[in-house]
Amino acid sequence: MSPSPASAAAMPLAAEPDDTEVEADEGVKGIEGLVVGSYCHDVLLRGDRVVGETLGGAAAFVSNVLDAASPADATLSVVSKVGPDFAYATAPAPARHRPVVCASSPTTSFHARFSSDGGEATAHAPDRQLRRVHACDPIYPSDLPDRRFAYGLAVGVAGEVLPETLDRMIRLCRAVLVDAQALIRAFDDGGAVRHVALEATPYARLLPRVAFLKASSEEAPFVGVEVARRRCCVIVTEGRDGCRLYWDGGEARVAPFPAVQVDPTGAGDSFLAGFASGLLWGLSAMDAALLGNFFGAAAVSQVGVPTFNPKMLQAVKQILDEKAIKRPCTRLNGNMFTFQRSNMHDVLHTSLQEVARLICEQKQASCPATDNGASSPATDNGDIRSLGDVNPLICLSQDAYKIIT
Repeated sequence: MSPSPASAAAMPLAAEPDDTEVEADEGVKGIEGLVVGSYCHDVLLRGDRVVGETLGGAAAFVSNVLDAASPADATLSVVSKVGPDFAYATAPAPARHRPVVCASSPTTSFHARFSSDGGEATAHAPDRQLRRVHACDPIYPSDLPDRRFAYGLAVGVAGEVLPETLDRMIRLCRAVLVDAQALIRAFDDGGAVRHVALEATPYARLLPRVAFLKASSEEAPFVGVEVARRRCCVIVTEGRDGCRLYWDGGEARVAPFPAVQVDPTGAGDSFLAGFASGLLWGLSAMDAALLGNFFGAAAVSQVGVPTFNPKMLQAVKQILDEKAIKRPCTRLNGNMFTFQRSNMHDVLHTSLQEVARLICEQKQASCPATDNGASSPATDNGDIRSLGDVNPLICLSQDAYKIIT
């Protein structure tokens, strides 16, 4: 369904709940973002064999992309909680933003178990089984900084972003973007992750004050897209098929970037951060979704929180600097979020594809070769291919290849 010019033109920022919050802009200094969600310990298993242990948690992936891809004048604050056992406070793979340490709670930990036969996954039958092993304390409203922000991202993974905390975020931030997993995840007695209907949660009443809600195709039925789109813009990521934007009166598909999956963890988080970065550069929602797809594809090519090639980032920022709309105010995209397909949409897509191709050519010499037909873990967050395929975004390092095969 193609958006009509009238329906695709714009959507106002989420309404504030009362008059005192309408004056929020007066306290905002520059473009500062607020990310709320806990860091985690992620353990990857194939069958019963541990094949990787990494820093995890949506906040880690989101802050990684925002730090890398945002305009130079944009800053970031992260509110995350960990236990005294947190393993990534220092090098070689530290969390970028210092978390709050809870002395009486362990760090949230997940075990992601992939099928040992390497069978193909689909959106509704992924080969990854996720289980929460430990849970840190939730993030309370009092944990948030007492100042205004240009935007906020609520990216919980284990129920740590409480409804009252999201409400406080909405009051502090001009615009809030939310990952559905922060709202609809529940856990059984064994820690297995399941989903509940968004309408049955205390978060549902907050949707009219949210700017964007991101969900995977697996999560979308629990979000209830047709109902939610009347309250805010809903973005559904569809892996190798790109993503779709749904709003009241229209919808649009945004093209993907190909990727070879090594670890699908963090693909949706990186998408959301790339999307937010695009809005910071002044892109329309559809154009920003291209940047989201780009970073989502890049994320799955490495185990854990990815390291982006500096030349790739430089090239991407140059493209954005040339093509983005310069706006005088510090909102994400002025007073309105625009959904209309811009004249430069196809050019932007082509330019980002060219960056991916050039970077891969420069890195091919260090890419591992394999003829064993090993398959990578996969969910609906990206393409499902052999590790022997060439990754057009970021070629695999030897360590990343060895850790998963």
